[in-house]
Amino acid sequence: MSLPTRRRVFIGDVHGCIEELRDLERIAGLSSADEIVLMGDLINKGPDSMAVLDWADRMGAQCLRGNHEAKLLHVMGKLPQERTPRDEKFLSQFRGFHDEATARIETWPLWLEWPDLTAVHAGLEPGCQNLSQMRQRCLLTIRTWDGKGHDLEDPSNPAWFDCLHWPTRVVFGHWAMRGLVDRPDVKGLDTGCVYGGRLTAWSPEEETFWQAPAHRTWWPV
Repeated sequence: MSLPTRRRVFIGDVHGCIEELRDLERIAGLSSADEIVLMGDLINKGPDSMAVLDWADRMGAQCLRGNHEAKLLHVMGKLPQERTPRDEKFLSQFRGFHDEATARIETWPLWLEWPDLTAVHAGLEPGCQNLSQMRQRCLLTIRTWDGKGHDLEDPSNPAWFDCLHWPTRVVFGHWAMRGLVDRPDVKGLDTGCVYGGRLTAWSPEEETFWQAPAHRTWWPV
């Protein structure tokens, strides 16, 4: 893998917050000339999931699969008569474009790699040195590490990245309660925009963060 020749910009969990994403586009001066990577959870909870998917297409962005995209694939994998009222409410945000959204998301990877960086939605599985052998549940949902991978959210356990030895920097999202993580070895970009926080982007070429504040609390904590 060769080093990138253009600016990379990683964007934390958007969750349908299209206006904040457009604000961030202006603040960071984003264009299709940038290598844009959306860190998963583009959809659900916020006001316009389909508009976020369309923005990603327009900008030529690479998208990681998050746990909310995994949920869409799971719901769409059910027969219509098997779907619960909660499933139907979840699908309603796609304005009937369920199949179109599913077709896009099915192609998204669980991780992306460069010689100097690894990008993943939630995090990496400590103790496992091969990305392809890591449990999907860890890649999509890990926050803390209990030594075995049974409980990935217990706040009494250490953060997964405190238990990890990885050869490159790791960029991740997913952990809104933790907020911005800015360490030499890891960058955590979920700053809770949909919960009234901020939408965050980071570029390793510029070593710069940009943030756009939420227009409102779209999903109460």
